[in-house]
Amino acid sequence: MSLRILIILTLFITGSLAKDNKEQRFNPPIKGCYLGIVIEETKQGFWVKEIAPGSAAERSGIEKDDIIVRLGDWRFNLDNNSFQDYLKESVPSKTIIQVLRDGSEMDIEIRPDSLLIKDAKEINQLISRNRLFKDQPNLEELLIGAIRKSSDNETAYRKLNQIVDTFGLSHTAIITPWVANNLFGEGEKFHLGLFIQKINHNGKDGFFIRSMMHGSQAREAGLSVGDEVLSINKYSISNSPRLTLAGYEHRRQMYTIMIDKNETIDLEFKKTKDGEKNSVKISADRALSAENSIRKSMRLIPLNSTNQAGYIHLWNFMSRDNAKALKDAISNNFSQASALIIDLRGRGGRVDVIRTIARMLSSQKKPTILIIDGESRSAKEMLAHRLQGLSHVTLVGEVTAGAVLPATFEDLTGGAKLMIPSQRGDSQILPFMKNTKLEGRGAIPDVKVNSEIPYSQGKDLILLKSIGILKKEIQGELLRI
Repeated sequence: MSLRILIILTLFITGSLAKDNKEQRFNPPIKGCYLGIVIEETKQGFWVKEIAPGSAAERSGIEKDDIIVRLGDWRFNLDNNSFQDYLKESVPSKTIIQVLRDGSEMDIEIRPDSLLIKDAKEINQLISRNRLFKDQPNLEELLIGAIRKSSDNETAYRKLNQIVDTFGLSHTAIITPWVANNLFGEGEKFHLGLFIQKINHNGKDGFFIRSMMHGSQAREAGLSVGDEVLSINKYSISNSPRLTLAGYEHRRQMYTIMIDKNETIDLEFKKTKDGEKNSVKISADRALSAENSIRKSMRLIPLNSTNQAGYIHLWNFMSRDNAKALKDAISNNFSQASALIIDLRGRGGRVDVIRTIARMLSSQKKPTILIIDGESRSAKEMLAHRLQGLSHVTLVGEVTAGAVLPATFEDLTGGAKLMIPSQRGDSQILPFMKNTKLEGRGAIPDVKVNSEIPYSQGKDLILLKSIGILKKEIQGELLRI
């Protein structure tokens, strides 16, 4: 092989590795070792005080009262890193642990478990203490087994999510570390405002855009709900290290894309089943918020030559600021509108916020459409059901998710969170729901319209039906349903 060819080949391989490393940083191989022991530092080494049943330590033959003096290339009193830091940074692969036993050194082969095993144990404890969950004596074994069979974090989290969803309770899901930091909680959030659902369409699974925030980079790039996402930075979407759980139950199959602040990605997609592939660059160059998305969604839709409907998509109900955005719209933007279309598709939020919104929408008497679909959940379906039956309100769309159990978020050792329903269940919110149990049932629309997401090219069948209903209602041709 000539020197020139060798140099070119080396540059190609180096460039490919750099590209892979850039992507794989979002989902690296599982790191961090868990031995399953309780230790105490002594002058000789770390004294093993307790050994967890079934742990890597027990499986390898480590015994209580052994003194650990070496693990892999770490040495007691000869290494700058602490034993705990070494364990956190190590890859859980087969290695040698050296112990002092009865005054003699002994080398023992050990394959440490992933540090995510601690997450599995914490999840088991949280679920076992919650009276809403049916007893499953082998839950910890299933969770640990799933992690041991996983080579990377995202695979592990998806398997854990699938297991905890078998209980059939809403708001039971793994919130991955990136989503916990970039979609949930306070502070500026840099992401694409893009949510993708895995849907089986005509016998074939695909990843389709389910929703986009108004004012988001994804929406401004020309993407539409219903587009099929094919790849991210040349990785097929199913194999992309950037694809992560969006914080929903496993059955919802909802995902989002991990990206760094001010980073740009290439996204390949198509709008029709047999259509051409398109590529677009999208940057996380500004922070997104639910309130801003709500305000960006406001618009007036003509009903006839003299009447308009005010449309607003309430992205979520996580803040009173979001309720204020609706109040401002009704008072100002929609003051001359003859009707309202309130889009309740997507995530829910806080009960105190929907109480405010319920009073707001009850007191105004303009013909009002509440748009709901199969992913309208939690506080949104509660609000829809609460207002259903009022003479000026019509629910249009699909039966909602039936996911109304109030949730708490528990931190896990590995950086993820467990979303888990409160032990009190729906007892405290039943009066607001007119004493109807919506968990597993959902709010039922007055007018049923299917979403038909795949390859819809942004055509919103539920919104179009809502506009048609209001046109007839404004003209006096439609009696109250």
